[in-house]
Amino acid sequence: MQKDLFRYYVEGGCEANFLVSFMHAPPSQHRIRPGKIEILNPVTERISKVKAMTIKKGTKVVLVFDTDIPNVSILNENVKTLRTVAGLTRNDILFVMSVNCFEDELIFACPKFRTVKDLIQFFGARGLSDYKSDFSKNKNLVEKLRQAGFDMERIWSRPANAPFDVYSIDAKQIKRKY
Repeated sequence: MQKDLFRYYVEGGCEANFLVSFMHAPPSQHRIRPGKIEILNPVTERISKVKAMTIKKGTKVVLVFDTDIPNVSILNENVKTLRTVAGLTRNDILFVMSVNCFEDELIFACPKFRTVKDLIQFFGARGLSDYKSDFSKNKNLVEKLRQAGFDMERIWSRPANAPFDVYSIDAKQIKRKY
């Protein structure tokens, strides 16, 4: 039996490091299904036909993005490219949406945070830009988030507002508890 292959297209470095960190989390914790990660914002950047042709049959493509910019035209183009060029079915394309932005998802998933300011202070950053840089490079992210009471079931679990509300909420398909 072939193991599922996953390919993630993520908005930025914070999401990429989060995914990598939880792909390699200790077996006793929640984990993210392993796969190849590429930073490419599926809401604002097009997945080229050449890139789509490299996707192997049986791969689940996971589009990880924020919903703070209410425009889905490029996202719709990307879905069409993945379906027509890569030959993916609707079940092969997974949508993992941050309601507003990734920082808002972390606040929702960590009871220790109430605001972005709390998040920034917790990571010892001077501002949002420093926080994003530090978060993207943090090598102990799973433990750091555990200290904040991180709940894997809560992140990426909420429905997005229009125009993103037409996409399914597929984050459960990339999360796994061992």
